[in-house]
Amino acid sequence: MPLHAVAYVSDAVDGIETSDIDQILRAASGFNKVAGVTGVLMFDGRRFLQYFEGPEDGVDSVFQRVFNARIHTNLRELARGSVGARHFPRWTMASAAVEPEALARIIDAPWHGFLAGLPAVGDAPTGFGCLLAAWTGVSGELEPAAVTLGS
Repeated sequence: MPLHAVAYVSDAVDGIETSDIDQILRAASGFNKVAGVTGVLMFDGRRFLQYFEGPEDGVDSVFQRVFNARIHTNLRELARGSVGARHFPRWTMASAAVEPEALARIIDAPWHGFLAGLPAVGDAPTGFGCLLAAWTGVSGELEPAAVTLGS
């Protein structure tokens, strides 16, 4: 079955609490499991960046929930398309709080789909490459456990 993915950035609504985010993550994790979707959510206190992957119908249903969520505004898709394999196979929705500068580097990098390979020498890293690098350990493998915001 072909896999699809979406990455987006959005602005958090004023007054959002970490307890609100934790509740959303719990609900998203359950919904994503049923939809066959895995992914990650990053939050810098002001903006969200989310990437999720799975079967096309699952990705579409998750995106519809995200689009209708009231915790954010100004949703902007960074990339949408096919992926050859899951990049976050163990996490129905991992999350991490990040520094604004780190999130800005990922968001502002060029997003040309979901190529995981490194760019050629002298080229700027891709947004997706920066996203993957943020979730990998020193060995280059995905970290084994996710951090929950606010917990």
